[in-house]
Amino acid sequence: MPKLYGWVREVIPDSPADLAGVQPGDLLRSINGQPVRDLVDYRFYQADEELTLGLERLIHGQTSLVDVRVVKDADEDLGVLFGEEPAPFIRQCANKCVFCFIKGLPERHQPQRGLPLGMRSSLYIKDDDYRYSFLFGNFITLTNLKEKDWQRLEEQRLSPLYVSVHVTDPDLRRKMVDGPRAGEVLEHLERLGKMGIQAHTQLVLCPGMNDGAWLDKSITDLAALRPIVQSIAAVPVGLTKHNNMLKVGDLPTLRPYTIDEAQAIVKQVQGWQKRFEAEMGESFVYLSDEWYFLTSKRFPAARHYGAFEQIENGVGMTRAFLDGWRRQRRRLPAAFPQPTRLTLITSAMAAPLLYPVASDLSQIPNLEAHAHPVVNQFWGPLVTVAGLLCGQDVLDRLLDLKARDELGDIVVLPSVMLDNAGERFLDDMTLADFKAQAPARVEFARDADELGALVQRLAVEAPISAVSV
Repeated sequence: MPKLYGWVREVIPDSPADLAGVQPGDLLRSINGQPVRDLVDYRFYQADEELTLGLERLIHGQTSLVDVRVVKDADEDLGVLFGEEPAPFIRQCANKCVFCFIKGLPERHQPQRGLPLGMRSSLYIKDDDYRYSFLFGNFITLTNLKEKDWQRLEEQRLSPLYVSVHVTDPDLRRKMVDGPRAGEVLEHLERLGKMGIQAHTQLVLCPGMNDGAWLDKSITDLAALRPIVQSIAAVPVGLTKHNNMLKVGDLPTLRPYTIDEAQAIVKQVQGWQKRFEAEMGESFVYLSDEWYFLTSKRFPAARHYGAFEQIENGVGMTRAFLDGWRRQRRRLPAAFPQPTRLTLITSAMAAPLLYPVASDLSQIPNLEAHAHPVVNQFWGPLVTVAGLLCGQDVLDRLLDLKARDELGDIVVLPSVMLDNAGERFLDDMTLADFKAQAPARVEFARDADELGALVQRLAVEAPISAVSV
């Protein structure tokens, strides 16, 4: 059965779908007569209490149309898991942004370390899909919306959306984004507002390009659209060794921010934050965590981030970890039953967060913990976030630690290194292959809470010598 959208991969036992007779392998075509085009339609239409599902089902080798009636509570999930939606169904980007992530990728099949390059294929898809923005918080530019898309947005009120603005000046945005209707972003945001749709926005700042006076103008323009615009995130441009120092048109050359330049950005945005806090009791414009790492400034308290609306954009993620570990530290086990060494692996930027965590863990009798950063060889040392570490780089680091007798019995990696399914690294190395080559047992943790829970579980497990590595 091909993995078309609506292909039922799994039915959760005892769910409304299971009790109604939905089967794995069914193809969901409609709900209450409405065609199901994608996951947005599914979530929108399945919210009713009484549903008639139009299914295609293979019966005795023949495809048959089957109607299944479902009765459930309004807030109850139908209980269906779908196969992956293939790339052709993703609305792809028509822009040529100067700092586009695709430009920072190596060429497909480029030799790397003497081996054929195998990158996760989804990385090369330029996603600019409003559906993914609503469902998963992906940032979009609003440049590729057709009239039928606006009509659907109004019909289903897909709110909030996450919008990459970068700069509000029409002429400069046309140069930076270089896409259809790129200069109309303020008009597009106003149109969303008339539909009752709100937006969280981001400004990816590039030195000498859209910062300084342009940054002030963008903040002013977006603040004037409150409450349509719910927040602004200021994010430094992320460059790899493949697009660093890239020159596009008459725009300044792409490069990272210096420490002095970053300090100026922080001071500028903090001035706006104080103004907004005085006016409306919230910061409204936020600095992503990279700015605080770059400038060695103290991270704001949790109350600064409100509801952490842009945490997946790296805004407040560090504060959430720090506060989470403070809670977990009080719940650590009293002791380990036998001597155990733990190795915490992370990116170069996040390593300072894990050094004190390793120190805390080492206070537990019979537990010795150390944190080690991995320098990103694949993308280049400019890339310092854990989510862009590749499996081979991590594996090389573990083997190096092993050779120097600095590797623990158990290695803990950030879950963000893996894809959503938890099966592959960015370089397409499977988790199974990674574990088969790793010189120690491998575990994953998403955040401080998962790390604390993992340590508690390890403290009551069988001895390490009895665990297959």
